[in-house]
Amino acid sequence: MSAHKFLLLCVRRLMFFGLLGIPAIPRAQNIVGHVYSLNSKGEKEAVAGANIRFAGLAKITSTDANGQFTLAGTGKDSAYLVVAYKGLTVDSALIAGRVVNSNVEFILPREQQLKEVAVTASQAGTLISRFNVLKTEQISKTGLMKMACCNLAESFENSATITVGYADAVSGARQVQLLGLSGIYSQVLGENIPVLRGLSSTYGWNYIPGSWLESIQISKGASSVVNGYESVTGQINLEFKKPDKTEEFFAELYADEYFKYEANITGARKINDNLWTNLLVQGSTQTNINYQTGNTTIHDRNSDHFMDMPLTKSVNVFNRWLYISPSKRVESRTGARFLYDDRQGGQSPLCHKADVYYITDVDNLNFNIYNKTGIAIGSKPGQSIGIINSFTTHKLDSYFGSDKTYKLYNGTQNTFYSNVIFNSYIGNTNHQYAVGASFLYDNFKTVFRDKLPENNTPLTPLNRTEVVPGAFAQYTYSYLQKFTLIVGLREDFNYRYGWLFTPRTNVKYSVTPNIVLRASAGCGYRSPNVIADNIGLMASTRKFDIDAIDNLQIEKAWNYGGNATFYLPVWNREKLTLSLEYFHTEFEKQAIVDLDRNRNYVYFYNLNGRSFADVWQADISFTALRGFDVFTAFRYNRNRITLNDGQQSYEVDKPLISRYRGLVNLSYATKFKKWVFDFTAQVNGPSRLPSATGYTAQANESPAYPMYFFQITKNTKRLDVYLGIENILDYQLQNPIINAENPFVKGFDASQVWGPTMGRKIYAGVRFRVGKIY
Repeated sequence: MSAHKFLLLCVRRLMFFGLLGIPAIPRAQNIVGHVYSLNSKGEKEAVAGANIRFAGLAKITSTDANGQFTLAGTGKDSAYLVVAYKGLTVDSALIAGRVVNSNVEFILPREQQLKEVAVTASQAGTLISRFNVLKTEQISKTGLMKMACCNLAESFENSATITVGYADAVSGARQVQLLGLSGIYSQVLGENIPVLRGLSSTYGWNYIPGSWLESIQISKGASSVVNGYESVTGQINLEFKKPDKTEEFFAELYADEYFKYEANITGARKINDNLWTNLLVQGSTQTNINYQTGNTTIHDRNSDHFMDMPLTKSVNVFNRWLYISPSKRVESRTGARFLYDDRQGGQSPLCHKADVYYITDVDNLNFNIYNKTGIAIGSKPGQSIGIINSFTTHKLDSYFGSDKTYKLYNGTQNTFYSNVIFNSYIGNTNHQYAVGASFLYDNFKTVFRDKLPENNTPLTPLNRTEVVPGAFAQYTYSYLQKFTLIVGLREDFNYRYGWLFTPRTNVKYSVTPNIVLRASAGCGYRSPNVIADNIGLMASTRKFDIDAIDNLQIEKAWNYGGNATFYLPVWNREKLTLSLEYFHTEFEKQAIVDLDRNRNYVYFYNLNGRSFADVWQADISFTALRGFDVFTAFRYNRNRITLNDGQQSYEVDKPLISRYRGLVNLSYATKFKKWVFDFTAQVNGPSRLPSATGYTAQANESPAYPMYFFQITKNTKRLDVYLGIENILDYQLQNPIINAENPFVKGFDASQVWGPTMGRKIYAGVRFRVGKIY
């Protein structure tokens, strides 16, 4: 080891372990306590989001999901602490300011009004957190019901942050973009456990039903080091229905004019005072049978002899358990999930008559089991250790073509993930820290075959094993709810790629209660899975440069960005929320997928030059009238990449990335939300299309296009009925498949999709609830 590398390694270690040596700054003692209400049985329930402040002072905080709060003391001999929550009676208590108050407890009686009505009437579909250090957009349960969100891929039509499209025109695979880059650079978490990785990164967006979700949090930029090094552009965290906070029975039935039928059923049960469970079941089919007439029909609206969408069959089962010890010091969540999905697309005898048909057949099988356990340790309030263990196995079989000419990609991925986190603070809760260790095991056993008529290519094994132990430390300093600084470092050793050092930092400063500034910086890494990540390229006659895949290095990128959020008073005590942001992502290493060098090939190689993405976004949300919410946003992308033919480099716009996107969502609800009307309008900007004649050819661009959505919902206490229409103007790519009439000769390509492959769609559904909510 050279002296330079040795010195750098020593500096890293000193920075890493030096975090724990940050001294405490003497301040007034903190007040730590809980806020509860009483349910119909007289049992205490935690109140999340209650406001706590000292009478006559501006400092304020709120309770977390467990009803716990921490507020810096005044330094005075005594002061009145006031607690308020909408629908509950305001309470106060005289608190000594010069002593430690670690067990303050408030039990707020209910006001004589319908708390349920007050809460649901004020809940917006999309929220921007005031308190989160990262710019976090939360899609609430209300937002998830603005459209028929049959799955996660359909849950972002009202989001200005995330764009979802099809990866190809035959298989139904979805691709997601965040901050102008593919969704593979965003870390997707299921309640802080990494999901949708590797073989499930593309089709997996279809496998999480929207009715299973409680909310979605989208955090942009450099995120916490606690969850690993894989986040580059941000994190998408999915919160599922909780066993102790959901309906005893819920069912949703959905159908549309394309013969898609889906049923989602969830149920919850309290076993005893310490144990709860819930079961989530989903079944879905995209068929070619009209059950009203009994006739068999294939949708091919553009008459290219290919089905507009694949025929699918899917079964999804998820069982979750929650245990809370009698002492309330141990909380354990365990879950197991099984998924089977089969999708068949391409040509059909019902579309046209031919001697040989181009077909696609993709099967996914997934099983996951996990446990999350949190244990309160010592006498310090909030000091705890968390242990996460998760095992996932995913099997993918995919076939594109005919019995003589086809591409095949099959494989199995086994993943074990473990994370141990210790949370505490130094002196007082102004100085919090988290330290821990993680372990990741990824084993890929995959094979690829590109069989052409003139070439009987054997199966090519593409196996890879990664063993990654790591450690991390994260320090958080907060001051009076006005300033928060998070500094995190982690060091991992990947047995395939070597040492990976990940620094990240986030800052939030509340200039006033109505002006919040945020900034973030950090790096992330990602192991390339170029075939699984670009599965849509299988739907083409392009020959894959398969020998280059084993030589690809791990991807590394830096992300920098900032956000300013303004809460501006308007009328009727309402506030308009204005958010302005900019993020820049710069790659040091990237796995390039080159479609421009030759229209008959796909080349894979590591970046040699610049690759970056700039994103500017502005969004506004406000309540115009009682029950009438408005959300509008505009995003501009600049995404450049360097392509290289081995002799010369060419910097071009990254293909198939929309240059801009505008969004308007209007939502109106009548009194008590008996009727809800939602309208969404999108405009999607042009994108560069891959060249068919080499790097130097003049770039072709897709046109800008609009999309409109509308849904009306009738709500009752137990039953909701909704009717909606997507793509109202019936905008559809007329020729999404290049050379569709000759799918077995060079030039056939169904992967160049930049817009909707389906036209107008009318759908309807019902939601039904029974029993109490635990």
